[in-house]
Amino acid sequence: MAVKAETTSDTKSTDRIEKRVVLRAPRARVWRALTNAAEFGAWFRVKLEGAFAEGQPVRGRLSIPGYEHVTLEMLVERIDPERYFSYRWHPYAVDPAVD
Repeated sequence: MAVKAETTSDTKSTDRIEKRVVLRAPRARVWRALTNAAEFGAWFRVKLEGAFAEGQPVRGRLSIPGYEHVTLEMLVERIDPERYFSYRWHPYAVDPAVD
């Protein structure tokens, strides 16, 4: 019996969340809900200060009661219209002294 050692290229990255979902809505409508900063903010309860642009950061204050003092900062990595939207953020960045 041969055993293959696990290498870095064999493991999945742990710094990403990917999800595929089938929605009963037109692609353009779903795309707008995800990539329009105001609509994104309504879903995720954050008041973003600008629009999403590939390669650019965007910031905003959370609108969740008790967390209004927390600023969310995201870096938009890639936008492929109506196909792919990728961004990074620091999850649980609530305490600036720690996070």
